[in-house]
Formats: sequence, structure tokens, C-alpha cells
Amino acid sequence: PRSTPLYSSAASDVYKRHDMLRHIISILILIALLPDNLFGNETEMALIPSGESKIGVSKRLIDLDSFYIDKTEVTQQKYKEVMGRANFSFKGENHPAEQISWYKAASYCKKLGKRLPSQEEWEKAAKGQTKTKYFWGKKPDAAYAWYGGDYDLGHHPVGQKKPNSFGLFDTSGNVWEWTSTADAKLSEYSGETLDKRVVMGGAFNVSANLITPSSRMSLYAKSRLFNVGFRCAK
Repeated sequence: PRSTPLYSSAASDVYKRHDMLRHIISILILIALLPDNLFGNETEMALIPSGESKIGVSKRLIDLDSFYIDKTEVTQQKYKEVMGRANFSFKGENHPAEQISWYKAASYCKKLGKRLPSQEEWEKAAKGQTKTKYFWGKKPDAAYAWYGGDYDLGHHPVGQKKPNSFGLFDTSGNVWEWTSTADAKLSEYSGETLDKRVVMGGAFNVSANLITPSSRMSLYAKSRLFNVGFRCAK
């Protein structure tokens, strides 16, 4: 029988090693191009899985892609680090940034490569996969939310109450939160569309009925209020 030349076998081994190295390099390049948060490296954000969710008082069923959302409301310290000086009503480094218009909130998120969550995304995240009135149960519970407080006392540092199942804090109470959703109402006088955006979740100075995951109201986008803050998504 004819024997295989040694150089042919060696060349085959070299080719196999070269081919394997090429595949390894391709994989490393692919990993480098993947988003940082694919493996959950967003330590200050929670991953909200894709899927259907019942939204709003009408319980309409919607299907959302997965997304990340901040675990806490943006604090005054973090806001100032990105946006510079700001005029907050109730000052505290770890308190929520308030007196912030929708435009400023959107700008802050954009500077960090993020965005404001939509009303539907915000509500799904706030529910924490529950079906009860509040994310913790059927009745108000001060262990989970700041509400019913005095206007003069103001809001509180973020993250002091118990979180929901996604690890989100203060989605009920403390401060209302801006969303990206426009409230497309027409002016009674001009007939033009009003520049309003939806805020969610209630605040420290409202009753328990207004701190549910579906609690909402609309505000002019330029509004700067002492009980309205925000968190970012991506």
C-alpha cells in the first residue's frame, strides 16, 4: 500500500490549527461587538423580559420586547454629574432629581446612551409580574411605598422601601416619573395637539389609590414640579 507523505500530514495539521484559530478570532470579534448589557452587566438596571402583559385600567394585552430599566429613580447626585447644576425643591444627594422637565429628563437619558421608558414599559416593570392592585398585594403597605405624606416634608432618598420582584424601588410613590409617551390631546381653544407627556406611579404626597402601577396623569412637557422625577431605560 502507498504511504501518505509526511509533509501532507503536517500540512493538514497546520491547516486545521489555522482554521480553528480563525474561528476563535471570529468568535472573539463577535463577542466584542455585542452590547455590554447582554450578559447582565448593567448592575444599576434590571432586565425586564419580553412577553405579554396586561396594561392600564382596561387591562389591555400588549406584547413588549425585553428591555432594561433603572432600579431606582435618578438621584440628584447622578443628575448633577451629567447635567451640571440644577435647582431642586427638596435637596439631598440620594433623593430623586425633581423640578426636571420632560426635555431635561430625556436629555439626561440620551447622554448616557439610554432613553425614557414608554408608559407600557414602565407599567410592566412596575407590576413586577403580579396581578394585584399593588405590586406587593391588594392593600396599601408603607413598607413598599412613600405616600400620603405632607407637602412640606418632601420626598425621600431612593431605595429605602422594599423592591418589587424585578428589583425596582419606588415605582409606587415618592415621585411621579416621566415616560416617553405623549398624551395626544387637543387644545380646546386652538385645536392644536398639546405638548403633554404621561407620568406614572404617584408621589409621596398623594393618596394610596394613586400609587398603583397603572396610576397615571399627563403634564406639559416643560413642567418642572417638586414631585416629578424619572428613571431611564434602554
